[in-house]
Amino acid sequence: MTEFISKERIFANATKLTEILLNSESYANFHERLSVSDLDYNENKTYEVAPSGFIDFNQHLYEDINHMNSISTGLYLEKSFITFNIFIWTSRGEGFAIFKHILRGEEINKLKSIDDVKEYLFNHLNEFEQGILKTYGKDIEKSLEYFGAGIEAKRLPLAGILGCMSIENNIQDLR
Repeated sequence: MTEFISKERIFANATKLTEILLNSESYANFHERLSVSDLDYNENKTYEVAPSGFIDFNQHLYEDINHMNSISTGLYLEKSFITFNIFIWTSRGEGFAIFKHILRGEEINKLKSIDDVKEYLFNHLNEFEQGILKTYGKDIEKSLEYFGAGIEAKRLPLAGILGCMSIENNIQDLR
């Protein structure tokens, strides 16, 4: 059960690539549709397929109301793969990718609507939240404070935090 990240906090911004993805059943089908679209595609670039907004936290720790820690996520097209990414952000606006999963064909086939995409993002962010809670062993507010301090120091126990994820982290595969 989620304590901080709720479905209402998850947004999936639709793009032209979202439309292509939602009408695709596999990678082959996705790339076929992409090749006949009017989109200018370069395999060496990263494109937003369904980016999500920021989920902000720890605002109470900073005097400047513009400073806080954040998590963002979304689906992206990278090197011809559809990826699910989790980014973390310092209070100074520095962002870091900490999780990247290459969607499998069966995952692509299950995404038929923007609501399916939101559900996919929510489910995996919920697992991420559970990893934060399990790692720090405190209530959600204290756990997020410890997590934020780790973000600021750039020292996080990622193995523990990401240990609750049901999908594999392919971040090393795409570097």
